[in-house]
Amino acid sequence: MSIAAFACRDASMPPTAAPPTAPTPPPAQNPRPPSSFAGAWSGSSTDSQGDTTIVWSLTDDGRAIGGTVKTHAVNPDDGSCNSCHRNKSGTVTGTVAGDTLTLTMFFAAGVDGDPTPACSATLTGSATMLADGRISGRYTGSDTCEGPFTNGALAMTRQPSTLARRPQ
Repeated sequence: MSIAAFACRDASMPPTAAPPTAPTPPPAQNPRPPSSFAGAWSGSSTDSQGDTTIVWSLTDDGRAIGGTVKTHAVNPDDGSCNSCHRNKSGTVTGTVAGDTLTLTMFFAAGVDGDPTPACSATLTGSATMLADGRISGRYTGSDTCEGPFTNGALAMTRQPSTLARRPQ
């Protein structure tokens, strides 16, 4: 013997529907993460006016970099013009596209006890992040006292973070 059960619905009631589902949100549009150019860097540069040590401290908002630059003559006591004109502090600005940084370094006249306070300098160029994490770049520019910088090349290495760790 089989028993069958049938349910009847009231014809005046609308059919039941599945509960509504929330719409699927669009995929998140994450901005490009900060490039690997952000951080502290040191290295050297050479151009038509001589050799220089260089230090950058860069920030990156995902579209542009900004920060500070300091340069120092390799031999600050040799008495040459290079030993004076290479001891400067300035700013770095630029944009990042992939592994390439297009940059401007500007050194205003009379900043930070500059030994040549009447002179300003502007350098422009590009730098590439190499596979090993170093930066290699080329630049040109001019100093209002010493004239043009030509055939500029720089090589930079990331410096370890100097932030002290908090004890646990």
